[in-house]
Amino acid sequence: MCLHICQRWKVAGIALLLAAAITPAIRANDRKSSAAASSSDKNVSLESVNLDEPDGQILSYRHLAGSTDVLMRGTKRAPDARARLKIGSRPGFVELDINRGNITGLVPAHRLGQDFLTYVLWAVSVDGRASNLGEITFEGDRPVPINVTTPYQTFWLMITAEPNYAVVDPSRQMVLYSVKQDSTSENRENPIKSPLYYYTHYNSYLTSAPDKLAPVPNQLLQARKAVELAMKSGVPAAKSKSNGGAAEETSRQNALDQALEYLKKAETAFSANPNGQDVVQNARTAAQIAENARALAMGAVGGLVVRQLEAEVKQLESEVTRLQAETKAPPAPTPILTNLPTAPIALVSPPIQDVAIPLVKQPALWFAVAGWALAIVALFRRKSI
Repeated sequence: MCLHICQRWKVAGIALLLAAAITPAIRANDRKSSAAASSSDKNVSLESVNLDEPDGQILSYRHLAGSTDVLMRGTKRAPDARARLKIGSRPGFVELDINRGNITGLVPAHRLGQDFLTYVLWAVSVDGRASNLGEITFEGDRPVPINVTTPYQTFWLMITAEPNYAVVDPSRQMVLYSVKQDSTSENRENPIKSPLYYYTHYNSYLTSAPDKLAPVPNQLLQARKAVELAMKSGVPAAKSKSNGGAAEETSRQNALDQALEYLKKAETAFSANPNGQDVVQNARTAAQIAENARALAMGAVGGLVVRQLEAEVKQLESEVTRLQAETKAPPAPTPILTNLPTAPIALVSPPIQDVAIPLVKQPALWFAVAGWALAIVALFRRKSI
């Protein structure tokens, strides 16, 4: 009895684990992924970041309408920051334009933490998917004009501090966000009533300010940081013969090898000519490839995490099936009637047909009747002789 109860509790525990494994997999498909894994088998959660600022607004831009001005306000991290964009709908995409003088009040990104070296503009859809639109670069202390596009028709905007220009997921260091339009705007867009939030796999940045930056181009600093973060994310520093597993593991290892190669080229070019174009070209290539390796390791791209969850679910389902088979009680044996009743049937007994039907279904009864019939036939034949 005790063993039976323990087995039932074990089945219940496995069922709870099965539900816990299935739920993140569903959320990962619907809202980007609820869990991620590094190559060192460390799980990295996909976290939601809510916009805790006033007057944030999602806008839906009219198809092929004229351009409209959208304002961006500084967050608590950058209270003096402001930006103004011109946004217009084009066939197949929405175009965003920021002029040189339309971003003000931004401090150097490294003041927000030693892992931050630049700013990135993001378009965030209603369901929290953030799309990297491009880097906010500077000439001295003045932002450079940018013109970018997004396939989204409905979104809100934000600018975050990032370690490199090629990041796949945004950091938590938001400095600017889009706000409600002025009620006097001539070309008002359609506001969407929905909470503003976004998702990210990247939650472990260092937010303490560095003592000072190395006297090298910012692009080279970004490349160094991108390679450093890729290595910290679980990507091995060098190839090993045992690294012949999943295709994604091979891809991210190859990506890191290429990033290290281009970083070496950038360092060599910087030593030969600190102001040469080869420094920037090789550094940006190294940062891009290293970021791809980190995204694969963290689960920000690819299907590695989904396959791991599917394998866990199958294992748990198998365990549940096995335990249920062990705890399933065997069916009760069917009673076999060997002799016909000799006592008269009482008036309170069930109707004869209710008793006869189950009786005639018994094989032993048929054998008994057949035996008696043969005996009677043999007896009469003997008397006749």
